[in-house]
Amino acid sequence: MSDEREHVLRRLVAGVEQAGMRTPVSLFLEMLSPIDVVSSQLVRFSLPFVSGTRAEHVALALGEPEGWRALRRLLNESSIG
Repeated sequence: MSDEREHVLRRLVAGVEQAGMRTPVSLFLEMLSPIDVVSSQLVRFSLPFVSGTRAEHVALALGEPEGWRALRRLLNESSIG
């Protein structure tokens, strides 16, 4: 994963933590982990709709299954540290 995409995911995690939603989001992402590929395809499908918005960078970061794994990892790291 590129540094830019990881930076986008770190900002997303910071927003989730600021909203106090780290635990519910972590649980939800763990439940969906078996379908990371499907989730990535859904995000790719949404790209034309979010193009040019703030959500575009997040959609690009989550457009690959590795993005979802990285998001879960970052959420878990933030709960440890």
